Amino acid sequence: MYTLITIFYVALLGIITMILLKRREVVTGHPSIVSRMGSGSDRFFHAIFAAVIKFLSYINRHTAIALAQWLAVHVLKYVRAIYVDAKHAFVSHPQGKKIMDAVRGRGEVAKHGASFYLRQIAETPRVK
Repeated sequence: MYTLITIFYVALLGIITMILLKRREVVTGHPSIVSRMGSGSDRFFHAIFAAVIKFLSYINRHTAIALAQWLAVHVLKYVRAIYVDAKHAFVSHPQGKKIMDAVRGRGEVAKHGASFYLRQIAETPRVK
């Protein structure tokens, strides 16, 4: 508990210090130490933001739909592959086959089934 309170106050003190340093920088016009350390990466981040803005400028309704469809195809293909692998692993065991058949309704139905519908299915002759 005391650790969380200490972390909160240290973070609050850091935020206040950064605000005061920025205020001093704006008033005097001289960059602070933090600004001078980060000035080397300004071109890098500017290039990234410019590329993102250029990419977003190409997106209209048609390209957004095409992008969403492309994303959906690849996501669904990945999900289907996981499903197919899981089903194959499940059905490869005899207990899994029995459960799959029961879920699909292909299992054996006793003549004294739980419902009228199941009793009717059990009584009808199977055509092979």
